[in-house]
Amino acid sequence: MNLNEPSRKIPKNYRNITGKIPSKKSNRMISFESKLERDFLYLFEFENFVIKILEQPITIEYFIDNKRYTYTPDFYIETPPKYNNIIIEVKYYNELKKIFSTEKQKYKAMISYLKNKNVDFKFFTDRCPYIKSGEYKFNVNFLLNYEDLSIENYEIIYNLFIPQITIQQLLEEYSSDKFKQLSMISTIWAMIRKKILIVNMYEKLTLETQLLQLRPYDEKLYKSHLEGLVFEGYLL
Repeated sequence: MNLNEPSRKIPKNYRNITGKIPSKKSNRMISFESKLERDFLYLFEFENFVIKILEQPITIEYFIDNKRYTYTPDFYIETPPKYNNIIIEVKYYNELKKIFSTEKQKYKAMISYLKNKNVDFKFFTDRCPYIKSGEYKFNVNFLLNYEDLSIENYEIIYNLFIPQITIQQLLEEYSSDKFKQLSMISTIWAMIRKKILIVNMYEKLTLETQLLQLRPYDEKLYKSHLEGLVFEGYLL
């Protein structure tokens, strides 16, 4: 499936939160119809596993007792080569429980439509651990502001790193000069954002956050991953 434009526009909704967020992965604004959809969009934008996002990706038709119906799922996400792309329906779990028995025909129709297309169909609900954690969501929204990574600073951090060192301790190892420390901190956030530095994302990020693991970084390989050119994915 090669999808580039939404199948339908999302209307303004006075019962739910609607709006748009900027997506660097898709190079445009992505629309959402609920707070839950918005929260998942930020997660999709954050995850290295997601290469591209499209809302309201396709509309299929199906029939019940010779009556025609249509169904438009919420999102389509493109993933690295050798992984199946995913069509996603976002629902609050309790709402999904209430409507599933009456709505299941459209979900079955979607599964049938996707057969042999190397695309999965999945439900994403508010039971997702990332969504349930306020700290995780805070960290994601904070880290999305840090894209640019200084290779020079990365190499310094690589040489200073030891497991479980805190960000503050690493900065002090680097320099006692507060201005030099400030020049380094944005690289640390960018490395956490790209999953080069591994931390506990279920705790709010501070200068006392422990850096648990450092993974090697290859800038050309990372950019190739974002373009969908790396067969095994990168920093997933």
